[in-house]
Amino acid sequence: MKLYLIRHAEAIERCAGVREEDRWLTPKGREGFRESARRLAKKGEIPAVIATSPLVRAVQTAEILAEVLDFGGELCVSRELAPGFSVEGLLRLAQACGMPRSLAVVGHEPDLGEVLGRLLGRGGALPLKKGMMVALKLEAAEGAMSARFRWLIQDGRKQRAFPEDG
Repeated sequence: MKLYLIRHAEAIERCAGVREEDRWLTPKGREGFRESARRLAKKGEIPAVIATSPLVRAVQTAEILAEVLDFGGELCVSRELAPGFSVEGLLRLAQACGMPRSLAVVGHEPDLGEVLGRLLGRGGALPLKKGMMVALKLEAAEGAMSARFRWLIQDGRKQRAFPEDG
């Protein structure tokens, strides 16, 4: 399975009067992520399923991705992708979606970085910056998952290596 781990784009800062789950994307975050999504579209890689955390900033990021990719399916809003997301949650989500050929998940740090580090067999987390997309080739067998890094898109630019500075 092709797996795309995507951290939500830049959102408004935490502030009084706005609940954490209601923070929305900034105009800069929207446009920056739109540029990254266009890069994915140029590659012709359209996920079979787009799943997102229920938090507003993640849903908005997933909506931009779906729009730019001209995605014909429905967005799957999943509590599995809310803060606290894990490899076990990813496996449950993939199984609930019928183990699609490709799956894009939009979520949050530090969870995505921890999942990425674990899937790649690294000793620790590999944090994703806001709006970053990481493409993996996922292997799932007998309730366990591992992955091979393919590429990442950050700030609209594709890279073949994961930045070591996080």
